[in-house]
Amino acid sequence: MIPNDLTAFLAALHRHPPSGALAARNFSVRRHRGTFKEAAVLVGIVPDAAGAQLLLTRRTASLRQHGGQIAFPGGRQDPQDAGSHTATALREAAEEIGTPPESWQTFPPLPPFYSPTGYSVRPVPALHTGGSWRASPDEVAEIFLLPLATALNPDAYRFRPLPQEPARVVPALPYRHYDIWGLTAAILYHIAQAAQAA
Repeated sequence: MIPNDLTAFLAALHRHPPSGALAARNFSVRRHRGTFKEAAVLVGIVPDAAGAQLLLTRRTASLRQHGGQIAFPGGRQDPQDAGSHTATALREAAEEIGTPPESWQTFPPLPPFYSPTGYSVRPVPALHTGGSWRASPDEVAEIFLLPLATALNPDAYRFRPLPQEPARVVPALPYRHYDIWGLTAAILYHIAQAAQAA
């Protein structure tokens, strides 16, 4: 269920740390790696008369890492970002989906999620304020919209074993012909849990 005041929900989302299976996932990944590089992703929500939607991408199959996977626009923090996760997320969105920074109203970054490939990823919630988007063919094969109501429904998720520790399970979200898993699904499930708590 979408919160009545979506703006207030997004503004407070950073106060909800990952818990349960997601906290265990973060702990497991951190235990298997030493240091992490800073990164950020844009959790972009597009308001719509029929209901808000989340903007997601399918990465090109030729990419060296995570080719063909469903992802938020985002990537590694660059020196030009001056240590700002919001700046990283907005810059990466501009590069990957062609949206200028002013087309998003951003909110405080969420606590980090750790990737097995060595990144500490901060999700940056944002509301789309206008304009269009286009896929950068070098990085993005497709841009699609996921209904926010689907993403916020905990019953829509399935659980899979964590590759590093098969005894632990992590969320995945099937949607149409898309298989949303890994860090993207973990972030979405965390937001769904926060919405339920709110």
